[in-house]
Amino acid sequence: MKRFNYKEITKFGAMLMVVIALFAVGLRAATLSPSLQEQVASLPDGAEIGMAIVAFNSSNGLQEGHLDIMRGVGIEDGITFPNLGMVASPMTARQLRALQSNSSVRSIWSNDKMQYHMEESRVMTGVDRARIDPGFMARNGSMPVDGSGDFSVMVIDSGVDATHQDLQFGPKVIQNVQTVVAAGTLEGFTTNVSIENVQNTDQSVGHGTHCAGIIGGTGIRSGGKYAGVAPGAKIIGSGLGAALFVINGLSAWEWALANQYRYNIKVISNSYGSNGAFNPDNPITIASKTAYNRGITSVFSASNSGPAKGTMNTYAKAPWVIGVAAGSKEGQLADFSSRGLPKEERLSNSDPLDDFDAPTITAPGTGRFFESFSDRFTSDIVSTRSTSNLTANGGTADTELGPGMIPFYTQISGTSMSTPFVAGTIALMLEADPTLTPDEIKQILVETATRMPGYEEYEVGAGYLNAYAAVDKTFNRNKNYSSSQEIDFNLEIQKIVEAEDDFDIDFNPVATPGPDSPNSTPFTVSEGMNVLDIFGHANTNPETGETNVVGIVAYDPAGRSYSSGISLPILDTPVRQIIVDNPMPGTWRLEARGARGLTAVPGVSLPTSGAALPGPIEGTIKQIRFEIANIPDVSGHDSAEDIDAALKNRLMDVFTDGSFRPDQKVTREDFANLLLINTDLRQTVGAEPKFTDVTGDAARFAESVTANGSTIRDYGYISSPLMSSGSNTFDPGSEVSRIDVAVALVKALGKDEAARDLANSTVTADGAPIVDNHQIPGNLRGYVQLAIDSGLFEAYPAELVQLPNGTFQALPGPRFEPTSTLSRADLAGRLMTYRILFTTGG
Repeated sequence: MKRFNYKEITKFGAMLMVVIALFAVGLRAATLSPSLQEQVASLPDGAEIGMAIVAFNSSNGLQEGHLDIMRGVGIEDGITFPNLGMVASPMTARQLRALQSNSSVRSIWSNDKMQYHMEESRVMTGVDRARIDPGFMARNGSMPVDGSGDFSVMVIDSGVDATHQDLQFGPKVIQNVQTVVAAGTLEGFTTNVSIENVQNTDQSVGHGTHCAGIIGGTGIRSGGKYAGVAPGAKIIGSGLGAALFVINGLSAWEWALANQYRYNIKVISNSYGSNGAFNPDNPITIASKTAYNRGITSVFSASNSGPAKGTMNTYAKAPWVIGVAAGSKEGQLADFSSRGLPKEERLSNSDPLDDFDAPTITAPGTGRFFESFSDRFTSDIVSTRSTSNLTANGGTADTELGPGMIPFYTQISGTSMSTPFVAGTIALMLEADPTLTPDEIKQILVETATRMPGYEEYEVGAGYLNAYAAVDKTFNRNKNYSSSQEIDFNLEIQKIVEAEDDFDIDFNPVATPGPDSPNSTPFTVSEGMNVLDIFGHANTNPETGETNVVGIVAYDPAGRSYSSGISLPILDTPVRQIIVDNPMPGTWRLEARGARGLTAVPGVSLPTSGAALPGPIEGTIKQIRFEIANIPDVSGHDSAEDIDAALKNRLMDVFTDGSFRPDQKVTREDFANLLLINTDLRQTVGAEPKFTDVTGDAARFAESVTANGSTIRDYGYISSPLMSSGSNTFDPGSEVSRIDVAVALVKALGKDEAARDLANSTVTADGAPIVDNHQIPGNLRGYVQLAIDSGLFEAYPAELVQLPNGTFQALPGPRFEPTSTLSRADLAGRLMTYRILFTTGG
């Protein structure tokens, strides 16, 4: 399928369609929530439908005339939201139908249940670097950039425990509000009640306290180790409690808008949501749009229902908010992080309201992705623990935090954690420039993000958050930052569906798992497939709307397993998906499995098929082959297979004339571009061009690959550059050597510290010292050793070679030949090995 560039379409056409949809609300009957549509269709007029939220077409809030409309259909009581232009009230089916036909009513929504989306992260995103950067401090009155300023960040969540010393009520948490939703019989139309100055509004869950600590906890209890992103920021807590419904959320939004100017609220962090299609008439979405119109930036979690596509939080899909996916501390995308819809899919269908169904950006939402990084990263995101924490805690994983920390801190994962991380970064940006608008903030975050190789825009948005670059761009608007997540390749790839088979498994929770289980079904993967895409739907309870926590696991012929991510206990969508790149041919097995390792039941390991209700899970198994045009100078080449794999996996590209030039030596400019494609390369942009011999995009890439701490996996910015350079010249046309490539790829894998530990050692191959060890600088020998050990490079054996003049020469071995150059064909196979290591933590 052709790879299109949709940037202009997304910026204008798609936004225009959403705007048209928003303005069209007065030309049709009021929108009903999906659950009300289904419920009311068969109900008699007198049937009670329970509490519903009525949103009016209004640009200036709730008016007396709106209440008269309610009275006109016989509704005399309700909870009013004056700033939002809404009323919540119990009603009958007849009253709902009458309101739906009134042109002043925009939407009627059910009081649906919503869900909370459950030191190293600051360093790897550049937060700590931004805080002490001399240039930033000079622009900031000689003060560190820590989120201080005449504004506040509001956290709409389970609440905030402001008795915690890191979140002290008064100087840090400047207001803490407990929303109170009326219970029992309503008497007349009354505004919702919010109780202010409550020191601890997080009485049970602990989720909101953790989020508040990520935004701006002072870190006092840990000596600064677990300080938040913006420890100088003023925080406002809004406690929704453990039972989270739409009305609770609206109460918090209403208070925020009523008190916006009292506290100069500039950012609202929202780590909760609901699944389903984006609808501009949803009350929470109306609230976020109202806030946007008033200059408030809203940040929403993407949800934790990944890795399937189409599982994004409905509130995070609005084009005026910032939707946040969850990444690991190595820069990978968390399996649980919800995905949107692929761009070519959502922009080619007939629905204009799903055009923004993708995260805006990815930020730290979990700890280590690979166990090989266990000596460097914790398992989750560490932040403040509330005194009455019942559910949002790390359990036994908290033992990683060290003595004396557990009473005050805990570690958990989720897009709930990545969202306040972005909110805290925005606070840093607002300190640098308090006049920033929501659109400017979003644009800067997108432009300065770090590419996440191997992922698409619908999964990670613009890439991984680079807080340092975001603050830098805020201070220096003329700097040419530009997101590289979506690269325009010259080579077009067509995706051919070679096979599409249905599966239907009636899950039995008491069945024993395995090949003979009734929950298991075999299938065959053909040779030469590039993608295996298994997409299914679990059953949903029609009465409660809750999805059965049954998932799918695929096993390849070698016994390796691939999961749909069912290990999290809060999957809120029925979609399950497994995608395997370059699947092994042969007989596979697909098995339905229930949830395991639920946090509510720590340590449980069932001998059965897992905890889930009986019921069907059905879907399709697609086998996809990538097809590319014939490349004349590759056909028949000795390395044609490696080149084909590198091209189809988007590790390399052809030139603009369609040639690959397999025997051409790799130049420094070519290699810098390949490092951009294949590594999580941080953007580095100086005040003035660094090099005089490169221009345009090549100049940006050259500056980034020659900066200290070039990639995310060098989380502490301590590595020397991926590539060396002169003081003001890059020398783009010179050829790279084997040692140049070995050093760069080992650093990009995050192995710099291990390589430096082997400095001045003797490099060996299969236990034998290489004969040209003396030709390798002592400080680089560790990189060569790791490159050989990992399979990135080989050591040549002793051999007899024929020279061009016909004579023979004996070459000793094993040898590395550090100064020899590489052809593009040679590099293709090495990049395939590198990608495997990069995606497995090798």
